[in-house]
Amino acid sequence: MLRDAFFKGLRDLRRSFPWWAVGVAILPIWLCLMYPSVQKSAADVQAYIDNLPDAFKNMFMGENSDYGSPVGFMDSEIMSFMSPILFMVFAIGLAVRQIAGEEEKGTLSLLLSYPVSRTRLLAQKLGVVAVGVLALTAVHFLAMALGVALVSQMELGLSTMVQGHLCLGLLALAVGAIAFACGAASGRRGLSLGVAAAAGGGSYLVNALAPLSDTLAPLQKVSLFYYYGGTQPLAIGLKPVYVAVLLGVTIIAAAVAFVTFVRRDIRV
Repeated sequence: MLRDAFFKGLRDLRRSFPWWAVGVAILPIWLCLMYPSVQKSAADVQAYIDNLPDAFKNMFMGENSDYGSPVGFMDSEIMSFMSPILFMVFAIGLAVRQIAGEEEKGTLSLLLSYPVSRTRLLAQKLGVVAVGVLALTAVHFLAMALGVALVSQMELGLSTMVQGHLCLGLLALAVGAIAFACGAASGRRGLSLGVAAAAGGGSYLVNALAPLSDTLAPLQKVSLFYYYGGTQPLAIGLKPVYVAVLLGVTIIAAAVAFVTFVRRDIRV
């Protein structure tokens, strides 16, 4: 098993992933079941939301969110903040463990003692991150689809859910790739966690606050959250330019990981 880092990485996920899957699945199902009661008082809730400070609405609900609609409700309650944050935490933790985690534990040198090139090892480790993010995205999508099927009032189309979840997976993969690149370049777990967390958290804050400030406005398009769809990924859906940016960040981060990892000395 140790001869194949990809399967070793998947094996290492066998204990933590089920807990992540359960936690991620509960949220969309629970919110779908709550929707009928929310819909009854949608007008009052929307009036309350309209009176909230712009900063609060931008951070959690978007500028033009219709809280009473299924799309607006799910965007506001789960897709704007809770799910992307959970997915980024999962992706960062998984990515950092692949190289930096192995190196700090002293097991990376053992993996490299087998007849496997550094580039192949890195590709296998990156594959673990991609599969992990894909699997968690699938769990979230299936849970939301189940919730929609259980509640007749949840008129949320399949295409809308698919596009929103592709955006979610691409965002998590981009942030995870940044963590992976930092780990491959430095071999330091703490540094990788800090850089990736700053990239993800900073992107969220910049996207939320940029519309409120002329100074920050030009920075909004630097934010990964902007290309995720901000606080309305289900409403906005997939846009070719947004997909290209998120994939581009992932590819560039992966390239940095390969270039730096093959050249540096590994700590024993």
